[in-house]
Amino acid sequence: MPEPPSYRQKLFRGLFGVSCRTSTERRRVACALVDTGWAGLGLIAAAVAVVAYVHYRDKETARLGTGAELARELRSLAGGDPVRIAAVEEYETTIYQRLFYASAIGPRVRAAAWALLGAALAAFGALVTDPAKGAFGTVVTIAFIVVAAVFALATLVLAAIAAYQAATTPRVSFADSYAEGSSE
Repeated sequence: MPEPPSYRQKLFRGLFGVSCRTSTERRRVACALVDTGWAGLGLIAAAVAVVAYVHYRDKETARLGTGAELARELRSLAGGDPVRIAAVEEYETTIYQRLFYASAIGPRVRAAAWALLGAALAAFGALVTDPAKGAFGTVVTIAFIVVAAVFALATLVLAAIAAYQAATTPRVSFADSYAEGSSE
């Protein structure tokens, strides 16, 4: 009894009116191109997501730098008024806590995102060159697979370093100074 057609085979038959089950080289390559087309859409989505994430984090870092400058200016304008100084300190606390993440952990996360995109690009290259025949096609496919593995390993290492830093690096906190100020 023949096995039922897969989703890919049904999709290809629906789009092109041809079955992927036949063994002719032309149809086999056409079926591989349909798979590559879907992978290409996923690759485009991943690239857009990585670029958007990195752009957002870069803009956030720039905003935090501007906020730190503003905090310095506000401190000089506060003079000796304790209420204004307390408000500036509260603002500085939030800015410096967020700036800590942006300077210590954020670069590792951004590098992991770029490495993930590199792995996806190399895996896509392996998919595209897989139907190629001959020694050169095989060498190129294997090279893409090796590059994808290296980028995937880099992604894991960078993500692990970022997680380790997030878990072990001390945070900027002014809770002790607030406790001392209220007990006096």
